[in-house]
Amino acid sequence: MDDEYKLVEVSPRHSVRVGAEYAVWIKKAPRQDFVVRTIMKREANGMPLVSADIVIAGEETRSSYPLAAQYPLHFRKTYYPGRLHGDPRQERDRQNEAAEILDIPPAIGATHQIFRSCFLPGMPYNRLSPFGAEPEEKNLPLAQKLPLASAAGLWRLLHEAHDALLKLQHAGIAHGDMELHNLIVCSSPLECILIDFEATARRDELAPAEFEKRCHNDLLPMLKEAVLLQCALGPQPGPLAELSRKRVGELFKRPDKFLDEIGEQSKIG
Repeated sequence: MDDEYKLVEVSPRHSVRVGAEYAVWIKKAPRQDFVVRTIMKREANGMPLVSADIVIAGEETRSSYPLAAQYPLHFRKTYYPGRLHGDPRQERDRQNEAAEILDIPPAIGATHQIFRSCFLPGMPYNRLSPFGAEPEEKNLPLAQKLPLASAAGLWRLLHEAHDALLKLQHAGIAHGDMELHNLIVCSSPLECILIDFEATARRDELAPAEFEKRCHNDLLPMLKEAVLLQCALGPQPGPLAELSRKRVGELFKRPDKFLDEIGEQSKIG
């Protein structure tokens, strides 16, 4: 059965297995990009606004971008006329800045309407987390039922993502949209990668107060998740854990309930 699949590189450190029907197009480029899977598509009044696809690069794409020839199976985001958006070429440049800082896969290329990047074979962190229930107290029983191995694994991934975000900020870049769905968890190698640099801004492009505000807001989703994971694990050491407990009043309407639960997890007997 393995003979029916081919291992294909999709980034400097990630590979995926593809079926024979796709392997043909990876080896010999189709005339145009071939859409393998559509991840997201937004429309208004029946008119397309933006789509995100996994594609196999066509002849023109491979000739235009050397990295598309190296990684023909990649991510493509297309903006259609009528949708206000930033310049994808700026997103390309910002992702490549982040790639240098964080050692993450680079962007592949961009035009005024299309952005291309390496495909990350993984899952958004928010789809792995059991949390997100409303009202917020409904997350407490979810934390209580979370198996130790699952909680420990999510904590490790969140800690890695937090370190990466701080590294980006210390280099003078605010991400601007650091929601948990913009963290991709890959299994081989196991890592948590920041994505979607469309809204990033450099320190020298913003007033000091605005830059600090963006950095502050980018941390909030991670800090909230850190509190909930400590409701499962008990209090943890380190900057992420300590900052999350310090800012719990900013994260939850009834912070005492969450701090009490963290304290309960540290009791014996």
